[in-house]
Amino acid sequence: MKFIILITISLTLLVCKIATAQEVKWGIKAGANMSTLKTDLDGENFLLGCHIGGLAEFELSEKFSLLPELLYSLEGGKIKGSFHFEDEGTTFSIDYKEDIMLSYLQLPIMLRYEVVKNLSLEVGPQIGYLLSAKSDYYVKTQFDDEIMTDSGSEKIKDQIKSLDLGLNFGLGYEFNNKMLIQSRYHLGLSDINDSETSMNEDSTNRGSIKNNSFQVSVGYKF
Repeated sequence: MKFIILITISLTLLVCKIATAQEVKWGIKAGANMSTLKTDLDGENFLLGCHIGGLAEFELSEKFSLLPELLYSLEGGKIKGSFHFEDEGTTFSIDYKEDIMLSYLQLPIMLRYEVVKNLSLEVGPQIGYLLSAKSDYYVKTQFDDEIMTDSGSEKIKDQIKSLDLGLNFGLGYEFNNKMLIQSRYHLGLSDINDSETSMNEDSTNRGSIKNNSFQVSVGYKF
C-alpha cells in the first residue's frame, strides 16, 4: 500500500512540474475492453467492457512525451468450470458460470516514444480505484436424477481491494486531423482479492485475482 501511495504522489508531482513548464495538449478518448481475470481457478474467459475519459500530453522532447489519462473503465472476466464424479451407479456433478464486473476510475501515465511520424510506442504504470463490483452467477448441481440450479446477482465490492496496480504496453497513431487510435495491453500486478478479510457465509474465496485486459481506443486532441 505504501509503495502504491509513493508512486501516485511521485507521478502527480512530476505531472505538475511538467505542466508548469510545457504547453499542454488536452483530449478525450473512448473505446472497448476485452478483459479477463487471472485466477487460481480454471476456465477464465474474456468479458466485453468499455472505457471513456480524458487525456493530456506533455512534450518532453522531439520524440518523447508524457500522456496521463483519467478514465472510467469496466473490467472483469467470465469464469466457468465443472466437476463430475461417477462411481458404482452414483453420479454427482457441478457446473458453474460467473460474470465478474468491476468498475474502476483509472489513472494511467504513459511514456510515449514516436518511432516514425505519427506512430508511437507507449509504456507506463496504471493505478485503478474500484467504484463498484458485481457478480452474476449460475450453478447447476446434479445428484443422480435430481437436478438443482441456483442463479442470481450480488454486489462483491467488499471482497475486492480498492486499489489496483498494473503496467500498460501499447501502440498509438495520431492522424493529421488530431484524431488518434490506440491499442493497449494492461498487465495487472497486484492481487485484488480481498475475500479472506471479508469472508461471510455468502462470500466465495476465489484465490489470487489479477486484472488483465486488451483495450482499443479512439480519441481526439483539441
